[in-house]
Amino acid sequence: MIITIDGPAGSGKSTAARNLATRLGIAFLDTGATYRAVTLKALETGIDLADEDALCEVARNCDVSFEPAPQGLRVLLEGRDVSTEIRTSRVSEMSRYAAASPKVREVLVNLQRRLGAELGSFVTEGRDQGTVVFPQANLKVYLDADPAVRARRRHAELAAAGYKDSYESVLSAIADRDARDRGRAVGPLSKPKDAVVIDTSNMEIQQVEEMLVQLAEALR
Repeated sequence: MIITIDGPAGSGKSTAARNLATRLGIAFLDTGATYRAVTLKALETGIDLADEDALCEVARNCDVSFEPAPQGLRVLLEGRDVSTEIRTSRVSEMSRYAAASPKVREVLVNLQRRLGAELGSFVTEGRDQGTVVFPQANLKVYLDADPAVRARRRHAELAAAGYKDSYESVLSAIADRDARDRGRAVGPLSKPKDAVVIDTSNMEIQQVEEMLVQLAEALR
């Protein structure tokens, strides 16, 4: 069983995907973390992220892996836990270079497909999982929410992790991210034609989760 959950930043897809995978007893494949981890590595090594060839070299040689954790998933970069670091505003902002690079995307999409083939059954989330990476998915979901709601959610996540970004800066970053994700030439954010669309603006995560479980169970 392959389930893809796509949608814009802050729509709740990451939490929903993790919880759904747990409820179904299958793996969670966090493909977005691969882009963020590559971005973090590039920032740490000081390369020019606009240099596509240099960034692609980082992607090819970067050791990114995942391991189960009590609260979902731990992201490792060269064996180091970077689960929190890759969610900062700086990494989120700069990850646009990796996401927009055809060369980097080719490397990481191949990695994601290979991981998926090894897992067999899994839930994955992102912006082009149902349209580009796993078009053969058994269930495709597109989660959306009002930008202001998404900004509040992201702001709360950052505050809980100890970061002091203002709500206004987070809202502005989300608006910019939406425009870039929808407008990029490679792997743009878009709704799969055969996706179930869910607006989470006025929903608690538990409600979203129950709806997803019902959709998934209907496939079994």
